[in-house]
Amino acid sequence: MQDVFTLSPRNLDEAMSYAKLISGSEMVPKDYRNKPANVLMAMQMGLELGLPPTQALQNIAVINGRPSLWGDALKALVIASPLCEYITEWFDEKDFTAYCKIKRVKQEELVVAFGHEDAKRAGLWGKVGPWSQYPKRMCQMRARGFACRDIFPDLLKGLISIEESQDMPKDMGVLRKGGNGCLDKLNGVEGEVVCDGAE
Repeated sequence: MQDVFTLSPRNLDEAMSYAKLISGSEMVPKDYRNKPANVLMAMQMGLELGLPPTQALQNIAVINGRPSLWGDALKALVIASPLCEYITEWFDEKDFTAYCKIKRVKQEELVVAFGHEDAKRAGLWGKVGPWSQYPKRMCQMRARGFACRDIFPDLLKGLISIEESQDMPKDMGVLRKGGNGCLDKLNGVEGEVVCDGAE
């Protein structure tokens, strides 16, 4: 059988040369252009997820300082896993809610919903951009992201969808001390308070 050419580096030197070469291409997303270090990190992250280098560069992006996956790639990784029995999505027009039903081998089925009311509570409804232009799609991506992360956290290595990352504040995850001696952990929707027991 004839060997098939592949751009998969076999060691660090090859990876660094490859990253430098690829970062100069106009076919990679603009955030990776002329940034070989970012290309190298994306390739490594893709390797850990099971994505070839070119797919990693097309499907991993850094949003607000956090690596994330496009929602379609997130679903593709889950479907490709032998641990996934099925994943089904649908949209209920009556209550404007997206649903994602997902099942992992030897675990209970999970159904996650995200709709109009959820988006309003999160301050997303009517937000300039995709939430105003494609609200149904954004609800679908949010339901999918939550479902996949809940059932396959090991597979996704802690990554969230790009669609979700784009809605997070830039100071997401920052701990700041309040006047009551507690640390307010910002999560973008509701404040989670973590007390350190000291004033």
